Amino acid sequence: MTSRRTILAAGLSTLALPALAQGWTPTRPLRIVMPFPPGQGSDILMRLLAERLQPLLGQPVVVENRAGAGGTVGMEYTVTQPADGSTIVMGGSGPTTIAPSLFPRLGYDSTRDLTPICLIASVPQLFVVNNDFPVRSIQDLVARAKANPGGIFYASSGNGTTQHLNMELFATMTGTQLTHVPYRGSGPALADLIAGQVPLMSDTLAAVTEVVRQGRVRAIGVTSAQRSPFFPDVPTIAEQGVAGYESVGWISLLGPRGLPEPIVTRIEQEVAKVLDQPDFRARLADQAFTPTFLGHRAFTAFIVSETEKWRRVVQAANVKVD
Repeated sequence: MTSRRTILAAGLSTLALPALAQGWTPTRPLRIVMPFPPGQGSDILMRLLAERLQPLLGQPVVVENRAGAGGTVGMEYTVTQPADGSTIVMGGSGPTTIAPSLFPRLGYDSTRDLTPICLIASVPQLFVVNNDFPVRSIQDLVARAKANPGGIFYASSGNGTTQHLNMELFATMTGTQLTHVPYRGSGPALADLIAGQVPLMSDTLAAVTEVVRQGRVRAIGVTSAQRSPFFPDVPTIAEQGVAGYESVGWISLLGPRGLPEPIVTRIEQEVAKVLDQPDFRARLADQAFTPTFLGHRAFTAFIVSETEKWRRVVQAANVKVD
């Protein structure tokens, strides 16, 4: 099985792609379906990517928002489109590898109905605690949780979200029991964490960077396999004794099932060129993303591995969505 530690190492630079025959030349505009609302970090990055891809492909590249149901609406739409290189979709971890285990009547199977093109970038989460909570490390958290099963409450932005499942993955791997308090969004959850209504949560770097740096909450671990370049002094959860723990969000490109390999290869190749542009990498950093390129073959294996990982977590925690 492909090692996620190898795949998602922070700061991984784009590997040089071999010279490839230009087996596909687009003759019509390329549409990138964005399964989340306008204005989010991933939306901003997709629009910048589209702008950079346009001169490389020689055709207009447009981003079309089709948001809803945690990104699954846009994915379901994409799988109904012709596999001719006119429509692809931005894939994130939630709708691509988590949703298939949460929604039994989902209108697509990521490992069957979509063609992986490439992974672009990744972003971990931070485990953060209220400043008055007497936990300063992951070892402290494990010890306290084992001494008080079910007595530690953690906030999340809702049932089935990555914030929720990161904690359930942690509980499963450490043999502890934590109590989930779902909120309607990350903002209210973080506000209650700061106020001391709940002591613990996991959230994205984009959501918690400012309050951590202001000293309003304390970061005790990062969910990636290696330390984040944005918080180099915060140790990973794995290096604090939870061997193999890793969970990151990511952005990628996928196409409908049966997308021909020449189309996949051409888009993959041009995205790799964009990802090597220093100013594009700087824009990724603005949104707390780390460049994490994977070509379509390695990305296919990664999707299979991640889908199975989250299936086990959802089943073990008996996660139900509202």
